[in-house]
Amino acid sequence: MLRRHLLAAPALLLGAGAAQAQGAFPTRPIRFVVPWPAGGATSNIARIVGDAMTPLLGQPVIFDNRSGAGGSLGAENVAKSPADGYTILMAGAGAFYRPLIDRDTPFNPDRDFGFVGLIGDGPFALAVRPGLPSDLPGFIAYAKANPGKLNMVSSGIGSTSHLAGEMFNRTAGIEVTHVPYRGSSQAMVDLVAGRVDFYFDALSAVVEHYNAQRLNLIGLTTTARVPQMPQLATIAELGVGTSLANFSAAPWWGVCSPANMPAPVLEKLSSALGAALAQPAVVQGVGEQGCTVGFLPPVPFAAFVRAENTKWSAVIEAAGLRVT
Repeated sequence: MLRRHLLAAPALLLGAGAAQAQGAFPTRPIRFVVPWPAGGATSNIARIVGDAMTPLLGQPVIFDNRSGAGGSLGAENVAKSPADGYTILMAGAGAFYRPLIDRDTPFNPDRDFGFVGLIGDGPFALAVRPGLPSDLPGFIAYAKANPGKLNMVSSGIGSTSHLAGEMFNRTAGIEVTHVPYRGSSQAMVDLVAGRVDFYFDALSAVVEHYNAQRLNLIGLTTTARVPQMPQLATIAELGVGTSLANFSAAPWWGVCSPANMPAPVLEKLSSALGAALAQPAVVQGVGEQGCTVGFLPPVPFAAFVRAENTKWSAVIEAAGLRVT
């Protein structure tokens, strides 16, 4: 779990002095590109955050859902837009991991983007069908006793759920069979029906099935428990004394821009984002979408993304997922 920075202070940066130092920006609406379909958690988080930024910036934030190619289409659109602050990206783990797998992806997270601020991260939960051990040591022992027999589903090859599963399997030292789906809906249907064995999916997507006793949850992929379900331990917590003691595989959400945006514009956008994320209603709203707020301003956010990309590059290489 990220170190939490629920800062009210950025709101102070939006006063008259800061406005004078940063010029007239913005003077027209800001286009917020969301590289996933409307109605999903990522799009909902963008709208909650963007709506809260609107009065702070004094201009409307207009949402532009450009889905496709695992988030790459929307990300490419922003990367090729003018670096004037009027086009920003709802960035996330899924779109930013794609270039690590496919070298032909038409953008580079380090080269083509500026880093406005991290919104936060959210846990996957290790969900297993009824009938399998629902405690971590028991589940791992069962998998080791039955190598290759357990089916791990994901929402697609190279998806964040797939990468989280690959990291878990290698760290725990188990061998399973990966069954990729086109999206999460059918994967969850088959898990609940007992046709497949386990799945790393967003906590917000599995909690209803857990409460109805249609599946079991072993643990979370963040390093700290979450307010949405404080009784559910983390895999790292359950794995103390084992190779899983530092396990972390949490998808993240943030705001990026085209590279080389003027520093005053970047500062104003980042200050507005930080002030929005300090509002209790925003914290609650994005929390209901499975994201725990943890604002990071541009420099530490950029360092965070680079560290995440380094970590996941190693997982991708070990799993043989790299497309050359």
